[in-house]
Amino acid sequence: MEVEILPEIYEMEFSKLYHLLNQIKIPMTNVNTNRRHFPYHKRMCFGLSRARFSGIVGLSRDSIRHPEIFEEVTRIGDKYIPFKWTSVHLNHNVTCPPHRDDNNNGKSLLVSFGKYIGGNIVIENIIYDAWHRPIIFDGNKLQHWNTPDLEGNKYSLVYYINDNCSAK
Repeated sequence: MEVEILPEIYEMEFSKLYHLLNQIKIPMTNVNTNRRHFPYHKRMCFGLSRARFSGIVGLSRDSIRHPEIFEEVTRIGDKYIPFKWTSVHLNHNVTCPPHRDDNNNGKSLLVSFGKYIGGNIVIENIIYDAWHRPIIFDGNKLQHWNTPDLEGNKYSLVYYINDNCSAK
């Protein structure tokens, strides 16, 4: 399986999450956590993460700070993701350059929602529209990026197994 496209998720499934996200300020990356060649972007991480200094694995700061959002992200994941996942990246209006996801272990599922046009995902030079349409691919092995033509308010959820959260 290179890329698998799942059936569309109805817009109403994202309504509560969309409302909750529009009530908070999503943090901008800073120079210490920004990936090379990525522009500054707004993102949050939910689920398991490994603390940068202590190395302890547990719920991410965003999961603890925003339990209602974490609950909705988990509800959507449990309902629609056909594989076990540990972590979810939530991106807001991100258009990323070509890259691979170093910390992913196996499949990732990407789905986008919001009121936007453009900003499609390109996986190994093939353009896909992830608006309400979950796309499964191995983000560690397949190069991917977004088209730079994004207009509007786009949220993307990326469900994956975080390799940094495995036993060391």
